[in-house]
Amino acid sequence: MSRRAADSDAPIDLEAVEQELRAREAELSQRLERFAAAPERGSGLGFGKRVGDGTIEAVSRMTDAGVGEALEPAEARVKRALVKLEEGTYGVCDSCGEAIPTARLRFAPASVTCVSCARG
Repeated sequence: MSRRAADSDAPIDLEAVEQELRAREAELSQRLERFAAAPERGSGLGFGKRVGDGTIEAVSRMTDAGVGEALEPAEARVKRALVKLEEGTYGVCDSCGEAIPTARLRFAPASVTCVSCARG
């Protein structure tokens, strides 16, 4: 058996997983708060009469909003994984109830579904 295969079969250190997930949750929360913050007073956003007037700022804010929307599902997965740790169901697929492969949990600790259910 290769070292990689042996490592993937080793039990997962749940305390280390929880620490990693809590750090990720804090990071995501901080990033989402920044995206949700109201613009500074007096930094009116608008498109001027000429192309370019306020366009860069408007595009930047729209991009930030898109990034924020993309971060929300990641934050939800992390929070769900933390709940599963507390419940004692970490490593069990939320969709089908089967075990999530250890290799998947090592690669993506916030996984709450197996690969088959995640695809589908």
